[in-house]
Amino acid sequence: MKNILLLTAALVLGGAVSGCSSSEGTSASFDVSIYPSKDLARTYGYYPSFEVDILGAGQEDVIKLSKYSPERYFESESPLRKYFSPVTYRFSDNNLRMKKFRADSPEYRKLMGRSPEYLMVLVNLPLAGDQKKKDEDKKDDTGLDPRKFVYKIPTGFFDENPDLHLKIAGTGIIRTTREDAEEDLPEAPETEKQPKSVELRCVSEKKGGKLDCREIPPGSEPPDNH
Repeated sequence: MKNILLLTAALVLGGAVSGCSSSEGTSASFDVSIYPSKDLARTYGYYPSFEVDILGAGQEDVIKLSKYSPERYFESESPLRKYFSPVTYRFSDNNLRMKKFRADSPEYRKLMGRSPEYLMVLVNLPLAGDQKKKDEDKKDDTGLDPRKFVYKIPTGFFDENPDLHLKIAGTGIIRTTREDAEEDLPEAPETEKQPKSVELRCVSEKKGGKLDCREIPPGSEPPDNH
């Protein structure tokens, strides 16, 4: 009798846990950090502008997306992209900071609320020369493009949910460590090479005389004009 009661309690508890999971989506909790890398400049000769999409997908969705090239997926008004309603991060030569898809953000809760089996990350960079040739030599397009990253979301109650650190390189998306990704982040543009605005205050000691112009430090009051 005692064993029956224990079994019944276990079933009730299991039902409560599974019910919570189905009504509130996937319970996994992890951050996804996206890092541009110095390899982009080495590959393309400059830092290109690009977008990174993060979306939730089922197994059939992953198969479907594996047949789509990033060029096709990122087309203007792409119905497939609209269907998945991804979270998008944008990078450019003047915006090379790391972007983070946080587990405590509304976007994360919305995505995981759909109970996806997989997390997919796609980037719309052109393929590098060698990789492009390999891709063109394929007889079909069922292989996973290196510009796509697929992650099986942990579903076990006691599974660990490690944070993801993804580096964007000329060869595609690379999962790595935080330390490696941070070391490979592009450096900020050299400030001495950037346009500089200064405020000048010019004073003439005598009427029609030579002007004496001095730079006014930001936040300071200009000198009196005597």
